[in-house]
Amino acid sequence: MALVSEKLNSTPILRISQVWLFLTMVMFAVYIVPWTIRFFKYPHEVNKDLNHPIKGQFFPTMPISLIVIGIGLAKVGPTLFSFSSLQGPCTALFFVGTTGIYIFGFILVLIRFRSKEIELGHSVYAWYIPPVSHLIIPILGLILVARYYSGTFMGDVIFIISIASWGIGLFLFIFVGAIVYHRYAYGSLPGTRLAPTFLIGLAPTAIMTIALVKLVPAIEGVSFGYELAQVLPMIKLLALMMWGFSVWWFILTALLFFYYVKTTGHPFVFGWWGYTFPMGAFAISGGAIGQLMDFPAFWFNLYIVNFILFIIWFIIFALTIKLVKEGKAFIAE
Repeated sequence: MALVSEKLNSTPILRISQVWLFLTMVMFAVYIVPWTIRFFKYPHEVNKDLNHPIKGQFFPTMPISLIVIGIGLAKVGPTLFSFSSLQGPCTALFFVGTTGIYIFGFILVLIRFRSKEIELGHSVYAWYIPPVSHLIIPILGLILVARYYSGTFMGDVIFIISIASWGIGLFLFIFVGAIVYHRYAYGSLPGTRLAPTFLIGLAPTAIMTIALVKLVPAIEGVSFGYELAQVLPMIKLLALMMWGFSVWWFILTALLFFYYVKTTGHPFVFGWWGYTFPMGAFAISGGAIGQLMDFPAFWFNLYIVNFILFIIWFIIFALTIKLVKEGKAFIAE
């Protein structure tokens, strides 16, 4: 076992993963400080952003980041730290991140329901972020159940929270998706600044695919009498359905991207970062379903999409630096 671990630790891919995990945690620590201070120092501006039909949808990304860091620690952390030392931090990240996701979820839904200013023309796939944030909860939760809390009361609690969150995210994905799809079909396409939000449409099913794979090792670790052999075929079918929708949406996004380039030139804005995180979920979903079904296409999806994501990330990063240097990054919209 030690030999295998030593071999894994020497691989370039693992080293890259460790570096990215470290960068993710550092960047989160840097951003969370001014983000939190703003709530207390500029509450009026925060309230204004929360009530904005587009900007408000991005508030859950902070608690989402906690869950993502927890997933990263659970996946890559054992190559850097002792296995047992990660249990406490990952569990804390799960509960704090979940609490934040629920709080912002309720706030944003209530704002949308009570607002008299939000119109159908404001709807874009950024509206998916609050429901997607619920869907990511079970990924970390099911990892914790399988790895640390199998057969315990805490395991049952985390499992219930995870599956309940999954259900919330699933139905909100359907409800919100119908609203936005209606706008795209019967209204007009959003302006070029909001074009990248379209790719967010593939994130929910990609995340659900990953969660279904994480369900496999966790399902027998709870005291509710589930038999893996009975549900495994259904898990595979559902995962394939979810992944298939993400592939379809990925192709549709590519077609729309070229449409925007042809018609508007699609100039670079900060919103281009919306092309990155959904694609990351899509890439991981290919590797995840590849663990369930031994078929080359899934691993092909993982490697090709990761390669595309790598190129896109560095292009956007370079363009962002250029925008900041030119003093055009923080112009009010």
